[in-house]
Amino acid sequence: MQVIEIEELGLFVELKNSTINIEGTKHFSLEFQSDILAGIWFQTLLDLVETLPEFTI
Repeated sequence: MQVIEIEELGLFVELKNSTINIEGTKHFSLEFQSDILAGIWFQTLLDLVETLPEFTI
């Protein structure tokens, strides 16, 4: 399981097997056909968040 937490936005994103769970003011899940595809989407989200000046030191 991998997790991204963005405290400033109150957002919690979790990769569990082939599902990405997103929790904030609402909760929803993205279910993918494979663990690999879900992992690619999760890693892409992590890469994008890390490039935003608001989330880097």
